[in-house]
Amino acid sequence: MLRYLPLIPYMATLGLIISLRGPSILLYLLFLPILVLLLSKKHSFRPLLFILFLPFLLFVCIGFYVKDDTSVFNGEEQELEGTIIQIPQIDGDRMAFRLRTLEGELVEVRLFFLTEEEKEYALTYGPGDICQISGALTTPNPPTNFAQFNYPRYLKEHNMYWVLQAVHLHCIQPSTYSISERLQRWRWHHMEKLEQNLSPEVASVVHALVFGDRTLMDESVLEAYQRLGVIHLLAVSGMHVGLVVAASFYLMIRFGITRERALECLIVFLPVYIVIAGAAPSVIRASFMTIVVLLCLRLKQKIPPLIGVTAIYLLYLFLSPYSLFQLGFQLSFLVSYGLLLSAKTIRSYTSYWSQLIAVTMISQLLSLPILLCHVYEIAWLSLPMNLFFIPLITFVFLPLSFIGFIISLFLPITFNAAFYVLEWMVPLSHHILTMLSNKTFATIVVGEPSEWMVVFMYVVIFFSLLCFERRSKHWWKWPSILLLVVLVIQIGKPYVDYRAHVTMIDVGQGDSFLIELPFRRGVYLIDTGGQLTFVNEQWRERRAPFDVGKDIVVPELKQRGIGRLDGLILTHGHADHIGGVEAVVNMIQIDKVLYSFGEVEGELEKKVLTTLAQHGTVIHFVKDGMSFEKDGVTFYILAPVGQEQELNDRSIVLYVELEGMTFLFTGDLEESGERMLLQRYPDLQVDVLKVGHHGSRTSTTAPFLEQLDPYAAFIPVGRSNRYDHPHEEVIERLANHGAFIWRSDQDGAVRLTIHNGKVSITRAMMQ
Repeated sequence: MLRYLPLIPYMATLGLIISLRGPSILLYLLFLPILVLLLSKKHSFRPLLFILFLPFLLFVCIGFYVKDDTSVFNGEEQELEGTIIQIPQIDGDRMAFRLRTLEGELVEVRLFFLTEEEKEYALTYGPGDICQISGALTTPNPPTNFAQFNYPRYLKEHNMYWVLQAVHLHCIQPSTYSISERLQRWRWHHMEKLEQNLSPEVASVVHALVFGDRTLMDESVLEAYQRLGVIHLLAVSGMHVGLVVAASFYLMIRFGITRERALECLIVFLPVYIVIAGAAPSVIRASFMTIVVLLCLRLKQKIPPLIGVTAIYLLYLFLSPYSLFQLGFQLSFLVSYGLLLSAKTIRSYTSYWSQLIAVTMISQLLSLPILLCHVYEIAWLSLPMNLFFIPLITFVFLPLSFIGFIISLFLPITFNAAFYVLEWMVPLSHHILTMLSNKTFATIVVGEPSEWMVVFMYVVIFFSLLCFERRSKHWWKWPSILLLVVLVIQIGKPYVDYRAHVTMIDVGQGDSFLIELPFRRGVYLIDTGGQLTFVNEQWRERRAPFDVGKDIVVPELKQRGIGRLDGLILTHGHADHIGGVEAVVNMIQIDKVLYSFGEVEGELEKKVLTTLAQHGTVIHFVKDGMSFEKDGVTFYILAPVGQEQELNDRSIVLYVELEGMTFLFTGDLEESGERMLLQRYPDLQVDVLKVGHHGSRTSTTAPFLEQLDPYAAFIPVGRSNRYDHPHEEVIERLANHGAFIWRSDQDGAVRLTIHNGKVSITRAMMQ
């Protein structure tokens, strides 16, 4: 009967999904395995019908209960009072933390510092402090791109409804702190101490392995861990908890404490460790599983691990239903179930390395479909990197981090030999990681799988694990073939798509357009967006500044399964058009770059072109009269002529016909450039116009519209931008002309899917 135990959390999960996200055809199909088992001849299963549907109905009710939960605020409140419940995150001139208000509701608080003194004073605020805050409650903005993080959903899943944009903040320390607050403040104090006394690289690793906090880690290093598939080693999980418990138990025994007292001490200590280690889902799962094991040892009872992890899973979801949709929760419990069900087969291998390979492959396989929904690429180097870094971090970095931390409680850092070793080893290992991750061959971009594909992947993976369990002769053949078929289908989907796609990516106050030819015969990106940053004071500099190329454009490309661009067209040298190039060229292979003909004057232009040249990218300077062809589709360059005085009028103007529709992309072309264009091409007409210069009043003139006669127009523009783009006169001209308008500030990203002159429109903000 124990083998049917995983079906209980399976049914509970289906119940929560139905109640929180709503029913679907795919969800109903997930009941088929249960139906097949019920109708089978295994009569021993039929009495389990009630047991299986009880958790289903229970969690359906729980889901509807929490779904109906609403905020106690109406959004008009301007002053709130409450308690800080986590260590505030301060990065440059920005501060963020969570506040539990007097009404008991959680609110995300954000504050921008006006002076360095404000920042220094805010550094003294910590968990448990009582704050009075003035500001405005706002609802978080929905995602405006197809691959963008859904922040409103994230807050909802953490029982939050509002973001408080604070303008004034005053906090005081209460007369006494709770036990949890004392532990958090102790954790905060020692994290700050390590940050001040260790190099940033070593401090970030110690923070991650001891305290479960990765905020200090350099963005490029963290990205390297993720791209190479070893990011899980920085999460406090069963491996970390097991080592801590084993070491603590050994030391207590050596100091003469009885076995029974040692077990009791560890049972009491582990809830404390959960708080110290950050209380992530993996920490909670591993710690409570260990508590169950310790209780069994103390009481001299034997409980199968599968029962323990199932009980913890159900209890966790009972207390926090929305945790089901958190990536850390999903990976932690899914991998745990997989390893427990395969434990007997894994133990049959006598070699440590054989067991390590088996554990790594099972973990990687079970994680793959979920990770593809978030990162859109496969780290094919993951297995060898895990074989190298698992022993390194488990048996070197982790023990040295704990030993160094314990020594630091009693001795100055200068006498800490463990940290000295880490100061030598960590930078070297991070150098290897970043060097490998920066290679375009390090990962295979496969795109975002559909829900159906995710289910199909898991069916193949479970079949593979069953074959692994039975281990008949040549058992690996069919799993290998099926896994390869799944990957070929996922990677090959765009190559059987007979439609063309044109996407206006929402990069704020900037331009970025993606053109995909039918059957993936060619992919072209027009501009990368970008933004001007004005950081003239060191204290305002952020550890991880926002980068349009890295944070918006690259995820959009990878979600579409694009790891290579046939061409990158940079219309001209302004930051809002080429500012994201560096991130794109670092992570996406680019065959050639088209740049506007003329003198290169700006520092940013020179830097971007130098970066492209260093990556070996071929750069073509193009002007009016030139063209290029890709599988029957011709791209015509209509401007510049190369003698324009203004950089905006030197923009590349690109004309292209796709599946019976004509497009004109105009960069930042202004009135004088439009006039010259009409003089050279008096018969020019288009179906879709990319409005020049974000809808500035000096562009998209009446004569230009009258000649082009577009029936639709793209306007890439930032929300509440300081230039008041698009100008009312431009909107009025387009409306009078009868052109349909897509604005990135109102529609977010917009994708046109075209075939034989027929078009379907998808807006990111209406999904």
